[in-house]
Amino acid sequence: MRNTAMTPDEFTLAMADPTLRRVFSAVALGSATSSEILTAAGLDTPVAAKAIGQLTRTGLLVPEGRGRLVVNEGALEEAGRAAAHRREEEAAAAQPDARLRGFVRDRVLVALPEEADQAARHTVLRHVAEATFTPGEEYDERTVTDRLEPWCESGVLDTVSLRRALVDVGVLRREAGLYGLTAATA
Repeated sequence: MRNTAMTPDEFTLAMADPTLRRVFSAVALGSATSSEILTAAGLDTPVAAKAIGQLTRTGLLVPEGRGRLVVNEGALEEAGRAAAHRREEEAAAAQPDARLRGFVRDRVLVALPEEADQAARHTVLRHVAEATFTPGEEYDERTVTDRLEPWCESGVLDTVSLRRALVDVGVLRREAGLYGLTAATA
């Protein structure tokens, strides 16, 4: 058995192999001895033996008692923790502002905080408005709609609903058919 923790990529690659997946699944479902694994996996002895050896070397299967194998739950848990940590790092890199994480990705609105969470909703909509419009400039409705279109690629909101939400929370003002960015409040 190896000493280093299995990475999520190593686990994925192992499970992508149909033979390794069949043997792993047999053990995960309770087969513990070589003969039980052979029967459950439906593999020839040489093929199953090679897969068992490979899964044991990777640390996914570990011996338990004489001639019995079990899934190394610790290795799976560690790979899961590593995957979650990597996902958090990627989210932080993609959206450095923690207040916007989960809502804005690459200038696309992927979610909008509920109306009950007014502070978070205002923060996200203020970000959209400030990234889209220039202070002191005024825009007609068509221009506002066109500029908001990229934010709506995920389908969370359509451009009209987003424009209305920006006005409703007070980050965009509408006067005489023209729209403009409001001053940020502290």
